[in-house]
Amino acid sequence: MKTVILTIGIFMFTPVLSTASDNGNELNVAQPATHVTNGVAKGTGMGVAKGTGMGVARGSGLDADQEVVQDSQGNTYQTVQIGGQIWLAENLRTTTFQDGTTVNTGFIPDDDEKNLLPYGRLYDWHDVVDERNICPPGWRVASDNDWKALERAIGIAEPEVNKEGWRGQNDIAITLKAHQPNTVFKEFDQSQVNKYQFSARPAGVKLANWYLTQGMYSEFWTSSSAAKKEAYARTLAYSWWNSHKGEIRRTPLKKSYMLSVRCVKN
Repeated sequence: MKTVILTIGIFMFTPVLSTASDNGNELNVAQPATHVTNGVAKGTGMGVAKGTGMGVARGSGLDADQEVVQDSQGNTYQTVQIGGQIWLAENLRTTTFQDGTTVNTGFIPDDDEKNLLPYGRLYDWHDVVDERNICPPGWRVASDNDWKALERAIGIAEPEVNKEGWRGQNDIAITLKAHQPNTVFKEFDQSQVNKYQFSARPAGVKLANWYLTQGMYSEFWTSSSAAKKEAYARTLAYSWWNSHKGEIRRTPLKKSYMLSVRCVKN
């Protein structure tokens, strides 16, 4: 599948083929437990999930005290607590709703299976808000207000939280990113990268048949509508030339765009 690299509505670049790496750095992605026997998910990467049905379990990947959750398709996810919320620490990978019916989108970036674990799948907003629920049982797609609560918890000032556009000071965005290399123009405090173990990765977006901006942007849907054809999203930037790498963007995007999804515990 041909991939075009651009910033939605801002810049256009020469087409290139993207890869499953973050700005040229190879990804080291833990393998989740995916084999389930009698309600026990067994694996070597992210701990052992014990429970019944679609239950919750303790994990050993990010933090021994964090939960590992399983979606209706059997995929397992690390979780992380940020402020008073518990979030998935990975992008959603399911192709079914909680009732087992199939989602309409849910594409792997570049249609490349190697991208599934690091980047998850890309969904349009209609799948995101479908009443059958795309998240694991007991979880929901994060709303605009859920993201605002996260942003307050990591230190974005209250006057900025409700604004649209790029927000945040002191490179606050890198505390949510799995990786943020230094560039020729800027050095980052690497001790702050992924401080909250949110592990955001730049999966990019899909528009119609085109995969865009992989390696350049993380784009996350919220469940909150902004207008008839738009809904709120969050963006993190990664490219060496982008001056907003330390900020988080709150912006409405077209509901037909396919973005990454994070869930938060009810």
